[in-house]
Parts: sequence; structure tokens; C-alpha cells
Amino acid sequence: MDIVYQLVNGLSGLPAQESRLARFFLENFSQVPESTMEELAARAGVSPATLHNFARSIGCHDINDFLGRVRHQQQDISGSPLPSPSGILGDAAWVEPGALQQLAAKAGVSSDILARFTHSTGKEDAGDILARIRSRLGDFSQQEARVAQTILDDVAFACSATIDQLASAAGVSPATITRFARASGCDDIRDLRMKLAQSSKPAPVGGLPQLWRNKLQDVTGSLGTQLGELSPAALQQAVTALQRASGVHIFSAGAADTPFASLLQYRLLTQSLPASLCLDPALMSITASMLRVGQALVIVAGTLPEPALMAAAYQARLNGATVIVIASTQSPLITKNDIVLPLTDSYYGTLLIIDLLCERIPFDKED
Repeated sequence: MDIVYQLVNGLSGLPAQESRLARFFLENFSQVPESTMEELAARAGVSPATLHNFARSIGCHDINDFLGRVRHQQQDISGSPLPSPSGILGDAAWVEPGALQQLAAKAGVSSDILARFTHSTGKEDAGDILARIRSRLGDFSQQEARVAQTILDDVAFACSATIDQLASAAGVSPATITRFARASGCDDIRDLRMKLAQSSKPAPVGGLPQLWRNKLQDVTGSLGTQLGELSPAALQQAVTALQRASGVHIFSAGAADTPFASLLQYRLLTQSLPASLCLDPALMSITASMLRVGQALVIVAGTLPEPALMAAAYQARLNGATVIVIASTQSPLITKNDIVLPLTDSYYGTLLIIDLLCERIPFDKED
């Protein structure tokens, strides 16, 4: 398999996010073999699971197979220059959006064709999303216009809101949010959130020490990646399960996860939703054996679970309890019947999930 050829094909033949990953790998081809999967995921701004999916999309077994093929092809090339996106796409890889408008006029193509072209090459002007929404207020349907106005009134909220939260704030259905995202030129709600975040005015950080600015950038990137991987439907499933449960129990995978499990218990208690916390492996086993249908078990597992926790989760499932897992998608804890809230960052990701989970509960109760 010619891995470079596969990446080049991926620029136009894959979904938007994977197309951008193909561009990323082409631009950084020489550094790919020296990087770990975690380093690549962090630099590309995606989760390791997304890297695995991308590798399979271009014909590899997984990301490790992809990295091996890159190393092999580099040896075959023996110093020959690699094609870059600039060479493949010509001037389109570096032309700015304003210049593209002029080129479109010369070529006699419509604004819609230009929009699709810039989107496919990753050169769209994300900062234009707010101007685009404002300019199209008269074109949206009545329901979509309500969504547009809600976003314009509070862009910061719209950047981080789940599809259900945004729908509730606008007084429309989640399906309307999806239609609005597409009508605004975005792939879906995640793409819309990303563009809104990019267009929002950044916090004034010029006076901060460089170390603090670097930290802020890291945190922002971690939260953005976490939001991209979190499913609004799964989050709503978890909220509904907690609201309807006759009893809620929280297990922690280890010492590193205990503060998060304690925080989750505290947040649930402040929402008038009684929850018990269990940290001892022996007590987990006893508690799990007493769980029944209609009760919920939340497992916070940013770290690798111990066998005792896995056995307790197995027992809870056998007894018919609803199991909600906050963990990496690669965690051995997860089964197909669990409600999974995937983690891309065991620290900031867990905090964000707890925040979204608990903020939704009182809102739904008022409904």
C-alpha cells in the first residue's frame, strides 16, 4: 500500500475531520514515525480513538499499522522529497479566503461552490461564522432564526452547550439544531461549536506569563477535544438514568479518581439527588451484589481499573442495574450495554463531564 497515495486520496474522499487528519499527516510526514500515538493525538487535537478510526478509513488495521507503513515508506523513498498538501493542491493550500473570493470571481463559480471548496481544503474562514449567521437571519426558517438569535445573544454559551442545552435555550427541538448547523454551512453541531469557539473573542492574555498562556492553551485544547468526543445523546441517557434511578451509587477506579468521584457525589447531592460513594474494593463487591433493576451505578475510571472493580461492575450488570462509565473508550470496563461518557483527558475531561452531567439535571427537573 502506498500510504502517501492513501493520504492524498483522503483529502477529498473522507469526512471533514478525517480529511483534516490526512492533511495533518502529510504536513508532518517526516515527524510521524518518531511520535507516539498520544503525541500525535495531542498535536492533531483529536482522541486516540479518532486516530484508530482514521487509520482504518485509509486501509490500515489500526494506528500502529499506519505508523509502521509510514516508517516503511520513508525507507523506500530514500531521501526523495515527499508530496506536500501545497504541491498536491497547488496555490489553494496557501491562498487566503479574500484572495479565494477573487479567484472564484475570475473562474466564474458561485459562492456555494467556493464554500464547498474551501471547506474541503480546510481553508474556510471559521471567524466568519457569526457574520454568516447574521447575514442569513432573514433566510432561516422561524425555528432556525430562534437558534441563530440564541447563539448571537450568548456565543460563549453556544460554544460549550450540548445539542439539548442549545435546543432548550432556543425553545426548539434537537433536530432543529442539527438542521440549523447544516444551514449555516457546518457538518454538524460539533463543527458548529468548533467554528463558534474559533470566532469568539479570546480572553485578554497578553499580560500573562508565557507559562500561564501555554497552560491556558493546553486546557482549551483539552476541553475542545473532550467536547468533540462526547455524545450529547449519551449524556442525555446518563441524565435520564440518574433522574429515574431509585438509588445512585458511585465507584472509583483508584486513588487518582477518588477526588472526581467525591466531586460527583457532592454535585448530585446539591441537586437533591441522593448518591452514595464507595471506594473500598470489598465494599464495592457487597454494594454491587445488592443493586437491582431501577438503580444506577456510576463508575469514574480515568485510570486503569482493578480486577475488584471490574468484578463489581459485572455483578451490577447481572443484577440489572444501569451502569454509567466515565472512562476512555479503550477501558476494559466498558460493555455494549453501558452508558459510556468517553474521556480524552482524565483530569479536565472528567471535570467537564461532571459539570455537564450535573448542570443538566436541575434543568430537566424544571421541565
